[in-house]
Amino acid sequence: MFSLEQCTLNLNGHNVTGWSDDTDAISFPSIDIATSKRGADGKKVTSSTGEKGGPVVIKLLANSKSTKFLMNAVTAQQNGSAVSWNGFFRDPVNGVTVVMTNGTLTNVPLGQTMGKGEVSNKEFTIDFELVIPDYSGANF
Repeated sequence: MFSLEQCTLNLNGHNVTGWSDDTDAISFPSIDIATSKRGADGKKVTSSTGEKGGPVVIKLLANSKSTKFLMNAVTAQQNGSAVSWNGFFRDPVNGVTVVMTNGTLTNVPLGQTMGKGEVSNKEFTIDFELVIPDYSGANF
């Protein structure tokens, strides 16, 4: 059975821990590798796109060490520091690696939502210039 606890997400040297129990605790962008258009004459024209990046969304437990790490980066960014994000994700179960470079933290959980005695999970979005998957060792 798949578990994110078996995987490694490393962001700027920090191994992320404390995943939420959401089914989409991490999501990678769908990247269009080509576009296709049909003209009035019905002929199709296909071209490659230069898009190789996009937003990566991670959801963490509110009290995890990784939430604290990311919130410290949020504070630094709010105080004027430029924080560029680089990292990788490794899924040894399915044999997939994703390398992410030149990211910017674009969406952070500054508000609080509470209920039933628990603080909600925290969702962070980092928009990467490059998100490059490697499926060469894939087991699917």
